[in-house]
Amino acid sequence: MGVAPAGVDTPNTGHHHLLVDSKSLPAANQPMGGDVKHFGGGQTETELTLEPGTHTLQLILGDKNHVPHNPVVVSKKITITVK
Repeated sequence: MGVAPAGVDTPNTGHHHLLVDSKSLPAANQPMGGDVKHFGGGQTETELTLEPGTHTLQLILGDKNHVPHNPVVVSKKITITVK
């Protein structure tokens, strides 16, 4: 898969969405909402400010309309500790 900004209709591309402390993946057949951090410009890095404590992070690739790909393209969930 390649990375392209939201709204760009190029085969085999999408843009990242970051799930922070999410218990489950977003619905597979509708655009992802405000509960995920969107990287609609095609960004591949960011800086986060999180409260101290344990957090989970997971990436999911969305298509030009923010809808998860089918089959879903998702990273493993990682756990971090912010001090």
